Amino acid sequence: MRTSRFAITLMICLVAPGLSIAATKKGANKQVLPDCDKVLIDGSGLSTEENEFLFSVQKALMTTEFLGFAVGNDTVLGDFYAQRKGKEFNADLMKLKELSRKQSMGWLMGHDFDEANTALGVALKERKLSTDVYNVGVCRVGAMANTSTNAYNMYVTTYLKGLEERQAGMQGQVGYFDVTVNDCTLSKSIDTGNRFTTVKPDADARYLTVNATFKNTDNEGRLPFEGSLFITKDGKDYKFDTAESIMSEGYGIRLRSLNPFIKLTTKIVYKVPNELSGDVYWKPGRNAEDKKLWCTRLPAA
Repeated sequence: MRTSRFAITLMICLVAPGLSIAATKKGANKQVLPDCDKVLIDGSGLSTEENEFLFSVQKALMTTEFLGFAVGNDTVLGDFYAQRKGKEFNADLMKLKELSRKQSMGWLMGHDFDEANTALGVALKERKLSTDVYNVGVCRVGAMANTSTNAYNMYVTTYLKGLEERQAGMQGQVGYFDVTVNDCTLSKSIDTGNRFTTVKPDADARYLTVNATFKNTDNEGRLPFEGSLFITKDGKDYKFDTAESIMSEGYGIRLRSLNPFIKLTTKIVYKVPNELSGDVYWKPGRNAEDKKLWCTRLPAA
């Protein structure tokens, strides 16, 4: 789990120490939230230079916080969520939290969190900030929890829209079939529940499983094909057109023709090398239009 907290990072950088800090039993520091009703969140109480700095880090800050909250990290936004328990909370934030439970989305969100968190860390490195700047930054994070639209929760809404577009790209008409990628998961081995068909770990590779549903939309029986996996890294596509042969129920296709409007949900497994990471697309077979469906963001091993 990624464990960067904006509050702790800024606490280290403050010019004026002495903010109220409560230590948990586990020894972690927890920052007491400012009273945002008394904070000039628009920055009118700050200097021009302080306002310019906050604006320069605002996107990275908001992204780090809402994605950290979504994937279950320790965040300031999570503190606001606990503080507002039982009260209305931004529905888009809760949608992101729900989407992160899908591994295909979770890997992408984790990657985007890492990028934003790194950018924020670079911007804050060795920079001394006043308590007023800290309070404004924290209260802008808290404003993302509001149900009414503002300049801060728009970062959440915009990101969610992008994820929903990714979701739309996980489904499409491919040849005779309506095909849906339900999820893409990553594992070191494949446990089928049967010791004769279980796929053991490979020190140099991982297994990416495409959980897909084929629905025959033609007026006669048609045979789906597994297709190929594409991993895009540094602008180059790497094609994997051989799926693992797993002779267990729920895996592969094995020449099973589908009658009209009948569905098949199955798992198609590809071995991918540890040295590859990046966006993953799956191209189902019998695909005259060369249509690729988005799968996930493969993390570095």
